Amino acid sequence: MTTSWTDRTSLDGSLRDIRKGIEEGRFPARAFNDQHIFDLEQERLFSKAWCFLAHETEIPAPGDYVTRYIGNNNIIVARDEHGQISANLNMCRHRGNLLCKSELGNASHFRCSYHGWIYKNSGELIGVPYMKEGYEGRLKRKDWGLVNVRVDSYAGLVFGCLDPGAPSLEDYLGGFQFYLDFYLKQGTAGSEVHGPPDHWVADTDWKICAENFAGDGYHTPVAHQWGFNLGYFPSSGSTHSQGWAASIPGLGHGIGLGHSPNFPAFGGFPDELVEEMREAFTPEQVEVFSKVRTAVGTVFPNLSFLMQPFSLTPGEPGVRFVTMRLYHPVGPGRMEMYSWCLVPKGASHEYKEAAYQAYTLAFGQAGTFEQDDFENWTKVTRSARSTMVKDLDFPYIMGMESDRDASFRGPGHVVTPYVNDTNFRNLWSRWADYLAGEA
Repeated sequence: MTTSWTDRTSLDGSLRDIRKGIEEGRFPARAFNDQHIFDLEQERLFSKAWCFLAHETEIPAPGDYVTRYIGNNNIIVARDEHGQISANLNMCRHRGNLLCKSELGNASHFRCSYHGWIYKNSGELIGVPYMKEGYEGRLKRKDWGLVNVRVDSYAGLVFGCLDPGAPSLEDYLGGFQFYLDFYLKQGTAGSEVHGPPDHWVADTDWKICAENFAGDGYHTPVAHQWGFNLGYFPSSGSTHSQGWAASIPGLGHGIGLGHSPNFPAFGGFPDELVEEMREAFTPEQVEVFSKVRTAVGTVFPNLSFLMQPFSLTPGEPGVRFVTMRLYHPVGPGRMEMYSWCLVPKGASHEYKEAAYQAYTLAFGQAGTFEQDDFENWTKVTRSARSTMVKDLDFPYIMGMESDRDASFRGPGHVVTPYVNDTNFRNLWSRWADYLAGEA
């Protein structure tokens, strides 16, 4: 398959071929660093999909806010005086100035630094200089509030959607909540953000990261070989593939669930937390999650999670940590990375600190695994821009004939082994649906 992407017209015409190629296990390499693709993603994907904005525990008190992005739109996510969370475009309606210039803080109101229009943190316009003298009663404040963004949440995750006609968040997740609970409902009190998010810019295409975290167990014995050599993984490369790849067909979400021989059930969690998890989870979730050592998943399009225990002492489960990460595209082959540590709310302070330390060592900005991955992702992105790549495809043919594991008690299309391309074909199929305007 070849794709001539010299302009938007030819790109639109080639999307049918791309979608057909995905069904056959092929994906165009150039998609990972292309201006036309980037522009189309902004227009047709990020303007339509539900995108992660913040965790509720980042803005716990009235007046707390963070500024985040959906595509190329800067958004203020704030908790008002009544405790309700709202999201609004970070742009003054008078002349379009950036309204809030801080990434986080606490404010009951926002005042534009250009002409002084004042808005409540929920978005209503309440103050206009020279209202009587200048506007002579013609300006109606209720008509000029901030541009509101549709929001909904699940288990502490706040999502925003720019499309008023999009399906509900519940339908968008489509059963993937079953797997998200492993990260978000660690105990009866749920999870919270611990420590400030790491935040940096990288010359990496966001889609490479989303794919990797949708369950790429194939790279682990190679890219992270040191983990096997030092005993970090209680298995060998030959047993690493054990586990499942689970995806929600047609929606793009996917997760890899790896387990290791002789690893204890819920290993890495303190005993008291394990008891709470058994109460919080359904019997089906307990059966699935108790076997899992590593869980790495992506909520389409660009929100990912990873949970695993951290220990360099062979035979010891170590301490569990969860990294939550958002890949925000800022240009073709370039992104902003946001990375949080999630911990169980009901855990002890000592456990939370130990989990945060494990997260920092493994997947913080200078983490061991993080450096391995970004070294590869940056080079993949660079290669994708070369002139010889424009007509090349990558193979996505592992597990083409895999049948659903009928014994697995979780939802979606679940196959084994964990090393499989099924989740990625589902991810790219959904991506192509959005770019073709048929999501």
